[in-house]
Amino acid sequence: MTVTITNMELKFADNLTPDQLMPEDLIMVEDEIVEVLGIVSDSTGNSYAVAYKDEFGEKNIVQFQHDEFVSLYVYVDSDE
Repeated sequence: MTVTITNMELKFADNLTPDQLMPEDLIMVEDEIVEVLGIVSDSTGNSYAVAYKDEFGEKNIVQFQHDEFVSLYVYVDSDE
């Protein structure tokens, strides 16, 4: 069995509203790409708290309003 190492690169995919986010999504927060851990909205659905983990494993929470856009990133094969 052969092992192939692939170079993966992060690319901008789309702008999403907070209610479209899912755990494990990669988003931009304060000029840093982070992994979404969880999303919770307030009772009105106007404000969303997004828990995330940065590249150093540090966890934090950021607040988004329902009409804000969040940049979504995905890994793609850099050979394409």
